[in-house]
Amino acid sequence: MTSDIVIIDMPANSEFAHTGAQWAFDDWKETDPNDDIQWYLNVYSESAIDPSSLPISLAAIGGNDELVGVACVVRDDELPDVREPGPWVAAVFVNPEFRGMEIGKQLVTEAVRRARELGHSDVYLYTRDVAHWYETFGWERVRETHIHHNAITVMVNRA
Repeated sequence: MTSDIVIIDMPANSEFAHTGAQWAFDDWKETDPNDDIQWYLNVYSESAIDPSSLPISLAAIGGNDELVGVACVVRDDELPDVREPGPWVAAVFVNPEFRGMEIGKQLVTEAVRRARELGHSDVYLYTRDVAHWYETFGWERVRETHIHHNAITVMVNRA
């Protein structure tokens, strides 16, 4: 079923960008109340300016030309007690109707691949509750911490 999914650069100022920004904001607003939809739109726009540098914004497009998931790679994911140098896979979201089809894995794997193309050997992320899922495809736990009173796990994918 994932053969119908294509991962593309997020088209800035598109319906896909607005939908992806809303999804990511809705999913992460409790973890990071300082974010807003415009933050995600800005990342998408900045990534469209120069696809050969960070940030990177990705969209998973389904067979009916519909957005089914999003992911980014950013220099700094604004973790308050950050120790890790980045870059960070961020704002990963798959439409619930399409979960269980490895779309999230495709998005994250492509994000890491693109970061490595830019010369980054270690790529980081943080997650609230799916660290075990990331471990199934090569991510390692670095530490447990909190962001805005929410427990998270910082993880790394090493080259």
